[in-house]
Amino acid sequence: MSYLRPRKKRTLPPVRPAGRFTAVPLTPQDDHTIPPAPPDEPPAAEPGERGEPSGWSAAVRFPSPRAALGHAAATVELGPAGLRRSPHDLSVWALLTPGHQPGLPLAAGYGGLVYEADADGLLWPDRPAGSARRAFDHLSTVAGWEPVSLAELAAHSPVTGPPPGLKEVAVLAPGALGRWLLRRCLATGVQTTFTLVERRGPDGRPDSGWLLLRLRAGDGAVPAGLVEACGRLPGTVACRAADPDCRVLVDLRLRLPLDDAVLLDDVPPGQHLVVERAVAGPPWQWRPLGEPAAGELLYAPPASGTPAPVRTPVPVPALGPPVPVRLVSSARAPHRVDAVLIADGELDALRRFLRTRPLHETAVVAFGPGRHLLTEPPGLCRTLPFGVPVYQAGPGALYLESGCVLNPPLPDTARDEVLGLGPDVVTVLCRDGAWRLRLADVRPAWQLWTPAPPAFAAGLSESARELLDRLAAVMPEPEPAAPAAPRTPEAERRRLNQVAMEHSLRGEYRKAAELLEQAGHFQRAAQMYERAAAELGEGL
Repeated sequence: MSYLRPRKKRTLPPVRPAGRFTAVPLTPQDDHTIPPAPPDEPPAAEPGERGEPSGWSAAVRFPSPRAALGHAAATVELGPAGLRRSPHDLSVWALLTPGHQPGLPLAAGYGGLVYEADADGLLWPDRPAGSARRAFDHLSTVAGWEPVSLAELAAHSPVTGPPPGLKEVAVLAPGALGRWLLRRCLATGVQTTFTLVERRGPDGRPDSGWLLLRLRAGDGAVPAGLVEACGRLPGTVACRAADPDCRVLVDLRLRLPLDDAVLLDDVPPGQHLVVERAVAGPPWQWRPLGEPAAGELLYAPPASGTPAPVRTPVPVPALGPPVPVRLVSSARAPHRVDAVLIADGELDALRRFLRTRPLHETAVVAFGPGRHLLTEPPGLCRTLPFGVPVYQAGPGALYLESGCVLNPPLPDTARDEVLGLGPDVVTVLCRDGAWRLRLADVRPAWQLWTPAPPAFAAGLSESARELLDRLAAVMPEPEPAAPAAPRTPEAERRRLNQVAMEHSLRGEYRKAAELLEQAGHFQRAAQMYERAAAELGEGL
């Protein structure tokens, strides 16, 4: 189907001398049509549009700017199209010439709806023959809508992280942040030049407090951390230059489907644009106010040979009384149970409770002054019906009552200094007191009910001795065989158990699991590995 249909020749009536007023007859028009332009006069080009042909023959409605961008990138070799923004919704319209006919089949793939223009300029939807059709509007109506630049469509490109290995980066930043960023660039050894620029707002009002920084890596690439910082600072835009004159700057996070040369052809000479993400607003213009200069001219570090400036001593006000460290309840405090603090009067109940549980072989007790800390295994601590539950807060063997935090809060270094933590003690803080237990007093829980060993008879009776003497005379003793490989000494296993207990009390569950695995206690080692994995999950 041809997009340009031959117009019928019309005969114009003879020109009559016009009076002061001329009556123009009005003919009823369809609600969705506008009287066409005179047939012998081609529609004039829109003011302010460069290089756009005036012979539009079709229009395509795209549901979104990204869809229009995809079609424009796919048909860029066919020439520029007239892009218009619909005043009724978020759609973008593309006005096409007969030269764009090869790109019409691609419009449906981007969600576009094709409207053909007849000889009178009415737009008809492209529907199968025989179906009811109704003209949408006049071609001149769509042509009169607000133009959309290709740079504005490019702002809707997919967004990813900055590419690695960049040799050059252009950054537009406000003046205050620009000076700070310039110092950081010079500190990392990146060659940096700056240019004073003026930003043009949407209302055309100028803002001259901006800097254009151009970062160039001498060897290698611009550090990735520096590029990331340039793009995340408030108000700054980290870009790549589409040309040496920086007429078009494109946000590093945009992945354009178009070549940079296409954007440059769409920008009038003398204009400078910044294409950001669509969420940041439409592309804005800027204008250089001078020539590029070396970054050292704006910020020069002090010379190494200059003497240090003389500082006037400032009196420090006297500090007030020290603030006591208290333990207070908090909804943000951990409510897990890593150990239980037992009083002296609860030791008998603990003895009876553990004797009826098969897990008493893995529990340990750190004995102390009136309070004793029971830990291992985790399930046993949660089911104990008495005692004060505590959790391992660190650093080291520091335990706080579950559901409580320190007030004022103390970092790890302050806790170590204020609370007097040490490698050989266990510190427990509760709302009703504080206790310090020694690791040397840690014992297995089964020793709570171990009775005194019985009195064993030893030696040989007189009859047994005489019998052994007769047997030795008749049957000499055989030569001893080669000794078998010795097993792990029991003393070494006890030492590994003791060291594993100390590591578990400090919250070093992974080291405790490795030691228990060496000692042959695989079940307890698996429990320690589970606790270490739980601690790692909380840290993430």
